[in-house]
Amino acid sequence: MNLNILNLESVFSSTKKIIGDYMKRKPYWKFFISTFFILGLLNCSPSKENNDDELLLLGISVQNYWEIEGIWNYFNGTKSYAGDLFNENGTVLVGQYIITKTKMTRNIRDTGFGASKLIGDVIEIDRSKKVVYVQFTQDSTFSKGKFAWYRWTSKDGYYYICPDLSGVNNQNTLEQAKADNLDYFSDTTNINAGCGLHSGFDPGPWSRLEIQTN
Repeated sequence: MNLNILNLESVFSSTKKIIGDYMKRKPYWKFFISTFFILGLLNCSPSKENNDDELLLLGISVQNYWEIEGIWNYFNGTKSYAGDLFNENGTVLVGQYIITKTKMTRNIRDTGFGASKLIGDVIEIDRSKKVVYVQFTQDSTFSKGKFAWYRWTSKDGYYYICPDLSGVNNQNTLEQAKADNLDYFSDTTNINAGCGLHSGFDPGPWSRLEIQTN
């Protein structure tokens, strides 16, 4: 009897880990749950007027959904990324992104080059290009008051971000940041060495996002 209980506990523990690992990579589970909840209300609703209201809620939910919104741990490149002289390998925690529709905060841990923080007020989100434009606040470690972009993409179940390394310290207006050719400065097909192209720095890895669950 005790053995059966232990086996059940083992199953529950394994299931919890699987779900937790899935949630780290698939943050949009919350969006799906909300959508299914609203669709459930539609099926239970007795009147057309209520259905219209719930369809409106669903439309607003879809319109406002931003897949990278959340609190994330971030790592360099893919999990198999070997690292280099300036970048930790793909299994070492590098920092944290806190992303909302109004602010992007990037906390960079001290991995030998000093800790820093970049806080950007979100000016514009272009979902079609998968890029967000920000202006860094005076609380940022550097680039205060300057404009920049963050580009995101997805691959193999993970989201990745490439920060603007195109000369952000010289971008004094939103128009200057938006004038950048994103494909010139970043390559979405090269996760481990496609960020910061033609920027004066050696190309580096994109940042792999894993949702922070605790």
